[in-house]
Amino acid sequence: MERDLDKKLYNDYLNGEKQAFEYIYKKYKNRIEYFIYNIVKDYQKAEDLTQETFIYVMQNKMRENSSFKYHIYLVAKSKAYNYLNIEKRRDEINDQYMLNESKKVDKDVLEIITSKETKKELLNSIEELDEKYKNAIYLVNIEGLSYKETAEILGQTLQNTKTLIHRGKKQLRKILLKKGYSEMNKVLNIFIIIICTTALLSGIVYASVTIYNKYIKKQDEITSRGLFDLGDGITTYETDLMANDMTWNQKPRLYHKIISNQEEYDKYKSRINELPNLEEINFEENFVIIIANENIRHLHEKDLTISDITADETTTHITMKQKENPDYNNDNNIWYAIVDRSLLRENADVSIENRKVEVDGCISADELPKSYSVENAISDGCIVLENNKVKSNNIEVLDEFIADTERGEKSSIRVYSKFTDSNGEETIYIKDVEYLNGIYYFNNYNLKDNEESYFNSFTKLQKRNSSYGIVYYWIEEDENSGAPFIIIQDY
Repeated sequence: MERDLDKKLYNDYLNGEKQAFEYIYKKYKNRIEYFIYNIVKDYQKAEDLTQETFIYVMQNKMRENSSFKYHIYLVAKSKAYNYLNIEKRRDEINDQYMLNESKKVDKDVLEIITSKETKKELLNSIEELDEKYKNAIYLVNIEGLSYKETAEILGQTLQNTKTLIHRGKKQLRKILLKKGYSEMNKVLNIFIIIICTTALLSGIVYASVTIYNKYIKKQDEITSRGLFDLGDGITTYETDLMANDMTWNQKPRLYHKIISNQEEYDKYKSRINELPNLEEINFEENFVIIIANENIRHLHEKDLTISDITADETTTHITMKQKENPDYNNDNNIWYAIVDRSLLRENADVSIENRKVEVDGCISADELPKSYSVENAISDGCIVLENNKVKSNNIEVLDEFIADTERGEKSSIRVYSKFTDSNGEETIYIKDVEYLNGIYYFNNYNLKDNEESYFNSFTKLQKRNSSYGIVYYWIEEDENSGAPFIIIQDY
């Protein structure tokens, strides 16, 4: 089905439908970059060769009896090896030997990866595999290509492709045995289970961090309370490393600590055993970032990860982002990353990249001019309030919005709210709400200051009538928290 759709879109593009190729490009760009990167070991060159691959595919028609996926990976391989101008040495191994080895595999491998910590160790171990094994296993087990197609793409014999996959599994077993996993007779299937599960659940390739966060050498979450107490569960000001030794970032409500030498690291390592050992860091080449939180996080701030690290002349910028399929029960509040020292600066800051609230039929709030008026908002179909009084004739849209969301339907709404204080000072807020998958995402944008006033997420929106002609549209994150979304007087 997938192959038929890809080929249809490709043929539609050849017949003049340019948008068809945009879909293919978005679907395959990251995958092709990852595949090429594993060959050339140069992120920038992988980007360039990916563009060359798509240009070639756009300009040269593929064979009729080939799948599009096979064709584009074959072109990508050609581009990568033309760049390197090298040939791979081929080894062969007896098929029967691999078959006999595989019979040792225990089919009940899922028991090994039920624990969160074990799964983390396995994923970290996969990242330690030799790169030559990753593409073979990636094409067969993630992209679903046949051994024959994979062999042709990699420029290997069919037998050698099977050998690469087999040896990759064996190398993984050795890595895990060194880490003390005595059950690793079962490991030949673990690799496939984990990378396939990760790809299916998250929608991304497990090694995407290698490409898109090329300066992040390693990262993980911390579950112990070592920052706060000495292991006895009692937090005091004297022993709270976070309060005393870390830097506070106001807007994301997160602390951070930059560690660039062994002495500082030893202090944190003595309190947090989950931090990696020194030999994994090498402070001549890397530094460590620790991010911590002491506040209750809103829904959109739960299950975060360090998504990007960049630097300008003076500051290292750390960006946190919610995972693609967040676990809203995950209250983890400490993260760390080992980062290339080239990004170390005198200052550092932390931010959270929030999802963008999209309201049907409306441009983004940050693209509106400061001169955007009540009349403009009414003309654009917004619900318009001035000093809590309704100025538009569509207030019933609010009730319709609530009714739609109570039925679980994806929906969105925009409210333009203007206030004038006793000194004649005007403030205009653009309040956008989008309901998606059981959650209301709320963006409050200050038009005068051209900045997001706050971003929030909650699970319930309801209408509450009060005396004196006042109506509250009330938002709640949970049973114990709530606040008015908007207040309407003389409704």
